Amino acid sequence: MPTVSILGCGWIGQTLAEIIDTNKYKVHCLSRNSEENIKEYRYSCNSLVMAIPPRDNYLEVLTQTLGQTHPDTQIILLSSISFYDGKPSVIEAETLVQSLYDKAVVLRLGGLMGYDRIAGKYTAGKVLTSNARTNYVHRDDVVNILNNIIKQNIRDEVFDIVAPVQSTKKEIFTQNAKQFGFKETEFLTGDTDGKKLSPTKLCEMLDYVFVKEDVRRFWD
Repeated sequence: MPTVSILGCGWIGQTLAEIIDTNKYKVHCLSRNSEENIKEYRYSCNSLVMAIPPRDNYLEVLTQTLGQTHPDTQIILLSSISFYDGKPSVIEAETLVQSLYDKAVVLRLGGLMGYDRIAGKYTAGKVLTSNARTNYVHRDDVVNILNNIIKQNIRDEVFDIVAPVQSTKKEIFTQNAKQFGFKETEFLTGDTDGKKLSPTKLCEMLDYVFVKEDVRRFWD
């Protein structure tokens, strides 16, 4: 039976582990204890999903994990669209993984939303300088996309993962403030900025249809 190992069983990783068909795949959530992972053969997998946030000893953990993984393993790194803003830890992680595994799959995730992660909740009552364009993606789509990439054995690709229909922070934050009963966020300007990203490449290659395609309907 093919094995999927997940490094980082948090908000995304744990949900992925729950939706993978266990009649077809064996699933391991990697421990922070590398000796335990080795003892339990958790690094011996067909697919490795790396879903840890870029903080603390991030690069060290990635290096250690990849050093224990077979060269033929399908490697999937959950990265971020902050790559386009030049965030050092994100760029360094992608460079590291691609240098060690030239056929790795890199998923540059937009702002993760859905369920208890509500856009505008954490800026309630605050003032923002600009009304930026959104580049959000719902958790349901992220885990479904991961599941599809594993099943289709996709390799050597970089994908932007954002919902097809986006909006502006002002529209989404105001909508959610009314729906969930928290204070609205104030914006000093109505001008919109931000990069316009698209999941077209992903949808065409995987024949994928988003479950939550419109950011305005994420919390319906």
